[in-house]
Amino acid sequence: MAVAEPRVDYRSLIARAIRILNSRGVMHKSGHVAARDANDPNRMWINSRKASRSTLTAADVVCCDIATGELIGGGDEPPSEYHIHRGIFARRPDVGASVHSHPEHVVALSIARRPLLPVTVDGAFLGAKTPVFDDAGHIDTPERGRMVAEALGSSAAVVQRGHGIVVVAGSVEHAVTRIILAEDNARTQYLAEALGTVQPLADEELARVAQHTASPKSIRKAFHYEEETARRKGDLDGV
Repeated sequence: MAVAEPRVDYRSLIARAIRILNSRGVMHKSGHVAARDANDPNRMWINSRKASRSTLTAADVVCCDIATGELIGGGDEPPSEYHIHRGIFARRPDVGASVHSHPEHVVALSIARRPLLPVTVDGAFLGAKTPVFDDAGHIDTPERGRMVAEALGSSAAVVQRGHGIVVVAGSVEHAVTRIILAEDNARTQYLAEALGTVQPLADEELARVAQHTASPKSIRKAFHYEEETARRKGDLDGV
């Protein structure tokens, strides 16, 4: 089955997103960025299974049917955990992009059974308490993908105990910056807990602060910074 080229160049966008996350140390040998196709919301784009996250190019991004998981338009197979994104896109029509990775401090907190809390301004999007999928195993079946989506609910992120985190947003750019901020927030929480009692943002602060950091201007600024920093390091060469 042929796939029409969308107005958004998802291949290039996802390739750059993966390289940025790899450059930032938020994604290593495994992990994926997925985007719902704006032209056909029943399809999604995702980095392929075999391509290295450090050298991934636009040619390594594939298109899949969300409902069936069928590969559309050829290319390498999608990652084994693409069911995470299929499950979320099917359950959450408001989600335009999702990222799954294994950031060190997020995982460490989950192993210690510490809830991921919004302790910084940039972590406000997490809400009062990030939900947890209490199973460290791979999400390699449609049923397990649906289970992760159910655990996520209406939240912006779900922690997978001893495994990683899934972050969602309306766009690839927003989802990328969110997972970076989630790990930054987790690192700060980790340090603060070593010093004493943690004081997360109060309920009355969360909505106000999260609204500011989710503005189009803030998203553009954050993604531009991450992209240009990776570019200056040479980590976007050949993307």
